[in-house]
Amino acid sequence: MAKKNFVLEFSTSYGQFYVNDKDYEGDTSSESFWSQQAFDDKLALENGILGVSLQNDVGIVKCELDILDSKPSFDFPNCDHIVEAGLEIRSGIIQVTDCPSLDVILEIPISNGDYRVRVYFFNIGSGYDENPQDYYKIEIWKEAFSDRTVLKNYQE
Repeated sequence: MAKKNFVLEFSTSYGQFYVNDKDYEGDTSSESFWSQQAFDDKLALENGILGVSLQNDVGIVKCELDILDSKPSFDFPNCDHIVEAGLEIRSGIIQVTDCPSLDVILEIPISNGDYRVRVYFFNIGSGYDENPQDYYKIEIWKEAFSDRTVLKNYQE
């Protein structure tokens, strides 16, 4: 089902990293980007950019990203939190970038259009331990644009 699979490990700051269109127009410093709802849902939204809330204080992102042919099922019983949202790609390139410098961690050529981005959060209860084991899985597929939806809510 996966067309492309990428395994990433990188550093970021301010407890977030981004999945975005290369030419996104959204403002990650706007009050609406990291609203209280975005903090609760662990995913911020602006035009062409999604902010993923990192659940550790050391700033290390360990994640897997899959570009899929179609909408996946979400049978991850050991997953702590699942959230997804629409992302419009206009540049033909999707990126994973760090915060705040927007260094490009990964750049993938992709057809323009509307996509759905689903983020799975694993082991987030360990995120503030001495040796955090939090891990993220991101799945992206073509789908009509729609708002953020929490499919599984983390309960501390």
